[in-house]
Amino acid sequence: MNAFRLGAIAAVTLFSSSSFAQYADVGTFVERGMELWHTPGAAAAVVTDEAILFRQGFGSTSIDNGRNVDEHTGFAIASTTKAMVAMGVLMLVDDGKLSLDDPVTRHIPELHFADGFMDQEITVRDLLAHRTGLPSTDSWSFFLDMPIEEQIRRLRYVERAAGIRTSSIYQNTMYDLMGVLIRNLDGREWADYLAEELWQPLGMHETYAARGDMPGDQSFVQPHFFRDDKLVRTPFDLPEDDRMPAGSVWSTIHDMSLWAQFLLRGGTTADGERLVSAAQYAQMFEPTQLAAAADFYPTVELTQPHWRTYGLGWFQQDFQGRMIDFHTGSLGGLVAIIGLDRDAKRAVVMLANRDHAEFRHALLWHVMDNSSGDDRRDWNADIFDLYERNAAAAAAEQQDFHALRREGTTTSVPLEEFAGTYSNDAFGELVFAVDDDDLVANTALREVRFSHWHDNVFLWKFEDWDFEMLVEFRIGFDNKVVALEWGDDLFTKTDREAAD
Repeated sequence: MNAFRLGAIAAVTLFSSSSFAQYADVGTFVERGMELWHTPGAAAAVVTDEAILFRQGFGSTSIDNGRNVDEHTGFAIASTTKAMVAMGVLMLVDDGKLSLDDPVTRHIPELHFADGFMDQEITVRDLLAHRTGLPSTDSWSFFLDMPIEEQIRRLRYVERAAGIRTSSIYQNTMYDLMGVLIRNLDGREWADYLAEELWQPLGMHETYAARGDMPGDQSFVQPHFFRDDKLVRTPFDLPEDDRMPAGSVWSTIHDMSLWAQFLLRGGTTADGERLVSAAQYAQMFEPTQLAAAADFYPTVELTQPHWRTYGLGWFQQDFQGRMIDFHTGSLGGLVAIIGLDRDAKRAVVMLANRDHAEFRHALLWHVMDNSSGDDRRDWNADIFDLYERNAAAAAAEQQDFHALRREGTTTSVPLEEFAGTYSNDAFGELVFAVDDDDLVANTALREVRFSHWHDNVFLWKFEDWDFEMLVEFRIGFDNKVVALEWGDDLFTKTDREAAD
C-alpha cells in the first residue's frame, strides 16, 4: 500500500455484484494516479441514478500532520460550483421570475457593457454559456479581491475580445453576476437560495458556499503544489469568507455523489420530488456554444471527439458514440471534476488537494470507457504522458521566449522612477514600489513581482499559474514614466507616489 493511501475509508453501498464489478479497480486506479501526480489526498465516487457504486477517501488532508481523508472530508469543488448556480437560475425560470433569453441588464439594471448595444443583446443564457465575447477578468477576484458591486461598475470599461456568441471564452465574472441576479429576483443571497432550495432537499448537509462557512469540527484539506520535485503546502487562493458563485463552494465526496445522482435522475430527489422541471433540466444540457479545440481540454488528443460544446455549467463532447457532460474545478492547490453519462445513468466525481492533479481526467475517462481487453487504454499512463509532453513543449517555448531577451540592457531612467501608482478604468490601481532590483505591486491578495527583462520591459512570473508575461513601461518626452502596457491594457501613471 503506497504512502498516500493512509487511512482510506470506503463506503460502498446499494450495488449488485455485477454492477460493481466494472468499477472494482477504481480504488487502485485512484491510488496509482495519486502516485503519478504526487497527490496527498483525494476522494472519488462512481454512482448511478439509484446506487452508490464506489465512494472512498484516500490519503491525507495535508503533508503537515494532516488527518485521514474520508467521505466526509471537505474539499473545494471550485468551478464545478457553476452547474449548481446554473441549476438555481433554472429553478427561478420555473418560478416565472425570468427567461434565459432575457437581457441580463433587465434583472441587473446597474450593469452596463462597453458597447451600448450589448446592454440589450447579452442574455442570461450568454453569461451561463461563456459566450459574451468578454475576456477573462479573473484578476478582479484573485488579485484585487474586488467586491461584485465594483466589478459591475468596471465592466463598462472592458472591451470585447470576440463577437457575442462567436466563440467560447471562459469568464468567471459572468457567473459571479448570477449571484446578483438570484438576489435581485428571489431576495435571498445565492448561497442561502442554493442551501434552502437545492442542497438541503438533496441531503447535502456538508456543502457550504465558502470555506469559512464550514463548522469548526469539519475536517477539510489544505492546498498543495508540486514544485522542484517537492510537494509543498501553499496558501489558499481566496479568503475564507469569499462567496463567489463562480467557484467558492466546499463540499464532500458524500454530498457530491448525491448531487451527481440528482442530475442522473433528471432533477428529482431520491424521494421523487422534482426540484426543476424536465424542460429546464433539458436546457442545462442543451449544447449552447461551440468550443474550438484550443478552448477545450488537452485530453481531446486522446478522446478524439467529433464535437465540443458548452451547455449551462457543463463542458460537453462525444465519446464512443455517447454525449459526456463534465466540468473541472481548479483553485490554487485544489482540484475537482464531475462527469456524467446521462444515457447510461452513470457519473463520476473526484476531489483532490494538489494543484492540477490531472489524473482527475484519467479517472473520468476510465469510468466512461466502455471498451475492454486490449482495446482499453491505461488512462492513468496516457493522461500523465500527455501532460508531460505538453509540459515539455511549454518548456521549449519558454526557452525560445527567453532567448529573445537582450542581455546587458538597462532601463532608460533609474528604477525608482518606475515606482508609483498606475490606473486603468477596467482594472483599477496598481501601486509599484522598488524592492532590491525588482518592482513589486502588492494587491489585496497577492504580491506581484516584476524583474527587469530588457530596456524598459519587465517580466512577471506567476508560479501558481505557471505563467509568464512581459509588461512595458512608456517613457514620455520629458523622460518621465507615463504608463505601462500590461497585455492589451494600458495603465496610466498618476501623480501620486507609491506607498513606503
